[in-house]
Amino acid sequence: MAVTAYIFWLGLAEMLFYVSGFIVHAAAGRILGPADYGVYGLIITLTILIASLIGNGIPIAMSKFLSADLSKKPHLISIIKNKAALAQLVLMVAVTTIFFFGAPVIAIMLHDPSLEKLLRISAFIIPCYAADSFYFYYYTGIHQFNMQSILKAFRAVLRVAIIVGLGYFLSLEGFITGYIYVSLAVFLIALVIDKLVYAKRFPKSKLSSDEDFSVKKLLLYALPITGFLVLYQTMISLDLFVVKAILQDDYATGLFNGAFTISQIPNYIFYALTIVLLPVISHSTANEHQQKTTNAINMALRMMTMLLLPTIALIISYAQPLIVFFFGSQYAEGASALQLLAFGVGLLTLFYVMSFAFQGAGLVKLPLKIAFFGMLTNVILNIIFVKNYGLIGAGIATSITAIFVTIALFYFLKTTFSAQLKTSSGLKITGSAIIIYILSLFLPSTKILFIFSGAFLFLVYFGILYLLKELTKDDFVIFKHMIPGFKNK
Repeated sequence: MAVTAYIFWLGLAEMLFYVSGFIVHAAAGRILGPADYGVYGLIITLTILIASLIGNGIPIAMSKFLSADLSKKPHLISIIKNKAALAQLVLMVAVTTIFFFGAPVIAIMLHDPSLEKLLRISAFIIPCYAADSFYFYYYTGIHQFNMQSILKAFRAVLRVAIIVGLGYFLSLEGFITGYIYVSLAVFLIALVIDKLVYAKRFPKSKLSSDEDFSVKKLLLYALPITGFLVLYQTMISLDLFVVKAILQDDYATGLFNGAFTISQIPNYIFYALTIVLLPVISHSTANEHQQKTTNAINMALRMMTMLLLPTIALIISYAQPLIVFFFGSQYAEGASALQLLAFGVGLLTLFYVMSFAFQGAGLVKLPLKIAFFGMLTNVILNIIFVKNYGLIGAGIATSITAIFVTIALFYFLKTTFSAQLKTSSGLKITGSAIIIYILSLFLPSTKILFIFSGAFLFLVYFGILYLLKELTKDDFVIFKHMIPGFKNK
């Protein structure tokens, strides 16, 4: 049950982190207004997308190899870490340089030359983000999930204090530069902790004559992961760039960015599961525990579906009060786009999390291929639908893409791991989500009342599952073990 305890702490830290993210976005939306908030969303989304080239690929690959060798060959930890750091540094400098000097070209592609200065400022987010992510995944690989939770919580506090503070005084430029200082501060804290604690636990060592670990081996695993992350992020955020490029309207871009931000709620909730799932699957496959791998995937899939569907249902139902609550009444026009995005991004979240099961098992090319075809589909559909239907068209494109991607995901989970969501479970969970959606139409949804209505409907949802015997005592045992202090009771 140790895994569920990790999920609890990481989930708690992730929740705090993403609550801070919503605070930052809500503050930006209200302080800047829809037009400048649209520019802010465009710049940050693009920069983080580029940063994922180096901020996640090599660190995730490092995490996989660290986890596989942690118990069998602990002397390899420092070797893997140092070689990953070197590769990360080279790539970090290269990508940052290209992005900085390519800013004018990007601005022209988005039909807005005024973006050049802001893009060049945001280029410095890339190396700071990459350094921060490196240590985050290092602690993943050596299974120090508690340290991840602490760093994530600290980052959450800094996000609000620094980004909102700078944004309040320096407006748009302040909201962008704040990301630089936050990532840099967290990296320095992680570095100091490593030098004081973990560097002593895993001292420098050398490869023996019968061992081999090269940067090439790391890159061969990292490149497909990097490709996947870039393709996935492009797939879910492409709408924002198409809206900007085709409509050429900062106000509309701001409305859509508000809707897109709220549609990310499921992604935020389940991100912690990806952090735990990769090393768990990596460890079980390395030790040829096929049944353990299948069980871990089945549990993750069922937990996700059980929590994901009611979340999607309630976001769709309460789209307008949600967007007004976070960003103000001037963003209310984005509610229709949010309803469609909630469905599409919600399903894509399922694909994102479960892709880490394939990556943990070393099957990195499979999610890459699915993400590529998903991205390509979304490009074509967005160009078609945004031209004809505006913001709603972007939501339609993402939803259609998500359906195809989800079908592919379930097919390959079944054929690769013999893992699947039971038909009976799927019907009960889906039916219960539909019921609370219908009930939500009759409950108060104005101002802050929708929060209480939503909380009540979640209780109704789990009550229905319990009556249908889908939610069992075993599930309560799992949830209980997720709470520290209850393990041995």
